[in-house]
Amino acid sequence: MTNMIVKLICAIICSLTLMHSMKIMLDKEYDLPMKKKIVLLILLTVITYFSYSEQYSGESNILKAVFYIIVFRIIFKENIYKTSISLLVTLALIASVDLAWSIFFINFTGAAQARGIWYYILLCNIVICTITILIINIKPLKKWITSFVSNLNERSKFSTFFLFALSVIVIFYAFYNISINYHWSEQYFINALIIVTYVVIILIFFKERNDYSNLMIQYDCLFDYFKELEDSIDEISLNNHECKNQLAVLKGYIEMNKKKEALKYINDLNSTLNAEDQMVTANLKNIPKGGIKGLLYYKIITAKNKKVSVVLDISDHVTKYLKRLTYEENKILSKVLGVYIDNAIEAVLETRKKVLTIEIYNIDNDINIAISNKFKNNNVEIGKISQKGYTTKGSGHGKGLYLINKIVKREKWFTTERRIIDNCYIQKITIISKKNY
Repeated sequence: MTNMIVKLICAIICSLTLMHSMKIMLDKEYDLPMKKKIVLLILLTVITYFSYSEQYSGESNILKAVFYIIVFRIIFKENIYKTSISLLVTLALIASVDLAWSIFFINFTGAAQARGIWYYILLCNIVICTITILIINIKPLKKWITSFVSNLNERSKFSTFFLFALSVIVIFYAFYNISINYHWSEQYFINALIIVTYVVIILIFFKERNDYSNLMIQYDCLFDYFKELEDSIDEISLNNHECKNQLAVLKGYIEMNKKKEALKYINDLNSTLNAEDQMVTANLKNIPKGGIKGLLYYKIITAKNKKVSVVLDISDHVTKYLKRLTYEENKILSKVLGVYIDNAIEAVLETRKKVLTIEIYNIDNDINIAISNKFKNNNVEIGKISQKGYTTKGSGHGKGLYLINKIVKREKWFTTERRIIDNCYIQKITIISKKNY
């Protein structure tokens, strides 16, 4: 009876450890009602409890892994591929800790005692789960693993899954051999060496994949830079064309000796430009000097040059909150805001009434920035908008929001959300009060 209770406690501890590890790997929250969470935790506990045996079994562990994947797929609502890889990495980490603990614990007892006597079972499970949680919460490792999982893509799906699945299967069978030879022997060292080798292979694969992903991010940034450069050249060409037209008008007045008309035309041009500049400056008076104010000024002028009307609604109370942002936070927010406004301008250009609305206001101590625009409905799938390559604009697009989504996942001081209401696309940024993060 005691053994059964202890095994149940250990199954709960292991299930909670797995859930916590998967949450970190997938960088997701438990977005489920409490009742459903409890039911799924009970299901994980049942799977763990009934798969436990005094001797490791490769077949039962593989079957258990399949059930785990299904349950975690439901909990985190992630695709099977990322869920599978995250679970395989978690199991490899637990196996490494288990091996390290067994090397120490083998000096005090045998396999039958370690996996048969209740206080040894409880001690081993508590130690292994605690060390696993401590390791996975090491910041550099946590960031490294999260980055690897978030950068997984469909192109290398088969090779990645095959490597991890093969590694975990080999590790399971190596542990089976250790469990039946749980004493210092040549057999023990060979199997321990196999486990270490495959863990090292996984780590090397991690590094190679992360290096490749970072290279792709740099390529995407370079692509975006050239796109912005191309847009700037187009804008300069348009301005040059407009200046030539204005000079042609002035030349005509001068050639016809109509100096008064020429002066009036020049004054009208100056008045128009000054009026537009003053209007934009007045609307941005509540934004403190810095990158965000400069960005908004530039984007508003760009929108106006493209015949897009920009409606600004900035609360008088946001100044003090925006002043609290650090230089680095200003830089990140400007990058995110720039991409969102660019996308809004592009979308609104396809509509009849070209109006873009930017609202900045505070609720309690949180700052909210909402960008809304009408758009031409091209069967937009809002759930796929931040996925790499997804676009409604055609080939060569879809990178900007994907890169921004990676920034959003990494940073915890602001959140984003999007929704569509009556054919109006609303993108919202919430800067969380420093008290809350």
